[in-house]
Amino acid sequence: MSEIKTITAQHVTDKHMLERSRWYGPNLFTFLTTAAETQGAFSLTKATLRKGFEPPLHVHSREEESSFILEGEIIYEVGEQQIHAKAGDYVHLPRLIPHTFKLVTETVTLLLFITPGGFEDMFMQCSRSASSVELPEISTVAPGKEFFEKINRVSEELGVTTLPRL
Repeated sequence: MSEIKTITAQHVTDKHMLERSRWYGPNLFTFLTTAAETQGAFSLTKATLRKGFEPPLHVHSREEESSFILEGEIIYEVGEQQIHAKAGDYVHLPRLIPHTFKLVTETVTLLLFITPGGFEDMFMQCSRSASSVELPEISTVAPGKEFFEKINRVSEELGVTTLPRL
């Protein structure tokens, strides 16, 4: 017989959004649920991204990423495939396949589903608390090399490898 667990349901309302929101560089990430809240099964994040802060080509060894585009347009490079996704589109990025993306529009808002959960820790560790559920003001000072070194270090600890462009 299966073990009965005493896990409670989760309900995140608009009243909780600020406390769950972080500014990751010039972007806004709102963690709707985390691996810690789903027994490691998945995480779900609403992300509003700004053009110009896209990730380098990288590969995940542990998790898969899926995105549902809410607003804007984005071009994913997934292995040898290029996917031009628009609002209303769904994109799945399998583990062990190198990928990156570029925003077509100035901003893109999407739901990011990571399974199993855990990689959202990188966004949490490399971000700061948001003071509003809006994009942060654009800084006139570029992030220092320490910021990018931390992203690379935390990503590697979580099983993600940044790949060089050949």
